[in-house]
Amino acid sequence: GYSSEGRDSYISEGRDGYNSEGRDGYSSEGRGGYNSEGRGCYILDGTRICEQGKGGSAAATEMPEEGEPIEGGALAVFYRATVVIYFVLAPTYFWYRWLYTIEWDVPYRMYYQATICVAEMFGSICVMMLAVIRFPQPWAYNQRPPQVVLRAVLPRYQVHILVPCYNEPSDIVLATCHAALQLRHPWAKVRVYLLDDGRNLEREKTVTLMGDPRFVYVARPKFPGLPVHGKAGNLNHTLKFVIFAAQPPTDTDVVVVFDADMKAHTNFLHHVLPYLEEDPRTALVQTPQHFFNVDHTGDVFNHQNCTFFFGVQTGLDAWRATVCCGTNFAVRASALAAVGWFPTESITEDFLLSLKVTASGWHCRYHGHVLVTGEAPEDLRQIFKQRSRWCTGCFQVFFQVETFMWVRQLPAIQMLCYFNSIMGYLSTIICFPVFTVVPIVSVYTKTHPVKELTTLLTMLWAGYFLSMVVVIEMMPRNFSRFSGFLGSKVNYIMWWCFLKGMWKAVRGRLGLRKIVFKVTEKKGDGSKKREAVVEKKKAKSARSDQDGLLDGEEQKGPSGYTDAEVALMYGLVDEDGEYDEDAVQALQEELAEAEAAANEEKRDSTKHDMKFHWLIFVASFIVAVAGGVSKTLDTLQWGWDNTVLANVSVAWVVINMVPFGMALGYAYLPHTRTVHMLLVSISWTVYAAGVLFAFAAMVTKVLYGNPKFM
Repeated sequence: GYSSEGRDSYISEGRDGYNSEGRDGYSSEGRGGYNSEGRGCYILDGTRICEQGKGGSAAATEMPEEGEPIEGGALAVFYRATVVIYFVLAPTYFWYRWLYTIEWDVPYRMYYQATICVAEMFGSICVMMLAVIRFPQPWAYNQRPPQVVLRAVLPRYQVHILVPCYNEPSDIVLATCHAALQLRHPWAKVRVYLLDDGRNLEREKTVTLMGDPRFVYVARPKFPGLPVHGKAGNLNHTLKFVIFAAQPPTDTDVVVVFDADMKAHTNFLHHVLPYLEEDPRTALVQTPQHFFNVDHTGDVFNHQNCTFFFGVQTGLDAWRATVCCGTNFAVRASALAAVGWFPTESITEDFLLSLKVTASGWHCRYHGHVLVTGEAPEDLRQIFKQRSRWCTGCFQVFFQVETFMWVRQLPAIQMLCYFNSIMGYLSTIICFPVFTVVPIVSVYTKTHPVKELTTLLTMLWAGYFLSMVVVIEMMPRNFSRFSGFLGSKVNYIMWWCFLKGMWKAVRGRLGLRKIVFKVTEKKGDGSKKREAVVEKKKAKSARSDQDGLLDGEEQKGPSGYTDAEVALMYGLVDEDGEYDEDAVQALQEELAEAEAAANEEKRDSTKHDMKFHWLIFVASFIVAVAGGVSKTLDTLQWGWDNTVLANVSVAWVVINMVPFGMALGYAYLPHTRTVHMLLVSISWTVYAAGVLFAFAAMVTKVLYGNPKFM
């Protein structure tokens, strides 16, 4: 039912209820949710109308008022001005750095300082790419759909909603399908397909007993030795062999994809379909991801990713190069078929799909309005696995020769938009170790990144750094002040995941090991879920045992099942009660590999996955304390002007500790909204204090007359 009490989740009166007051749920008053009066409008015969009522009854009525869209304004002008300033200051700063801050006459210092400068320049180039992308549309929130005039007979569109799932809990999957069935629009006929890649018999029975002709259960067959291609293969099977098996798709066929935990608001089609009607070249419309179990102000791992969904994506939309995110989007089936359906060359089929669609001359659009609410992973293992998969898939795309055949068809600005995706990962992988080591070296060896701290260098660095922070992190006041901070700092927490993700892509490209798509588990359902799957498979085997194949003793295979059990589970038994032993043996090996991977993940993720973060945090803490004490004593003996750079380095060590402190706090402190908000607030305060201390120290140094450092 509709719940009006809990503001951050669905579960005031049951998990599948709705929140009618809080801004993070379905909201009729808050800025990011569902308006029960319907808010997707269109123009028909010169009259602006919309659907009214949560059931979707098509009644022509005046469009109700809703929250003001957040686009443009004075802040956007300020952002663009800051971008221009950054493009002036960055080249000036690096020109000065190369000419006057590197000790060219001291070989070992020359190489060290030049390396740091190169890393700084690489990071600056990545920021410039981001600035170019965001410049035309720095942000957008609560956007309105375009107003279009419909000149066709209603209903015009055939909307095929696909909900792919593998082994997620049935209650979550069915709740998503139920929300999809509530979608109504006078332009469209809607049908929902549950794409069950795990062949859950109970799930199939539930769908069948519902008796709704608009709700279809599909379980694709799997054959030994043939690749399944994960989510992309699951989607392609239904599209090619179920929906469009009899006839090819037309321009009025629309495919909508929701992940298994993503519940659509009933006004989803009202906001998406007008884009397809407005421009026949629009092939794909992406909407944001939003999670009920994560609060913006305490989003330690940046699940909401506000700077991306309401900043970067809006800029990409201005250049017609939106990145598909794999869920919460609609795509023309004809355009999808034209590019060969969902790509199977990468485990991030969504990113590659948007690239192919754009390169084929279509437009990928973005609509900055929360229309779907889902569930973010909370277990650390699942969080790291998810981010590593995204990174692997992105590198996997650009490690393929075929990708550059698509990219070369794009205009230069769209090339930059798509290359920005991989540059974000590369900048973290390259810059993090450099900027972590530099302050430690500066503290203990007196080998600093610059030869001399002058007044001009201090002014250039302050302007360059401040404008860079604005370009990366600035969002309108309606968002939490921590949104930009979390968006830029969380990548440090994920450095090890990104490095592993890149290595997996390299290893896969070289053919050393196959890259496998792994589903992100939700609600900490890992062990219980696997046990349930085993029990269901055994029950299925028992029900299918018409010929008594399971009678008597038989040695179990490497998967933990006997050959007869495997044959019955996968329907390989013929009318005579016999089966192909080679096919069964191949399945035994695949099941054994899957079970080994599952057992590998049965561990305490806090103890296992936080080793790297403990190492960085403890080492930085020791350096900060020991270095801080020693440099304080040096200051008392030699004076501030001779130890300022070392003190600045100590401050920067503390700054580098902040992201890892957040991750450790998330791992070991209670998982409550208040704790997470306090953790983020303290981290932001420490970071800001460290930066201010470093700048104040540099100014103090300049005021002391700028003697050369010893």
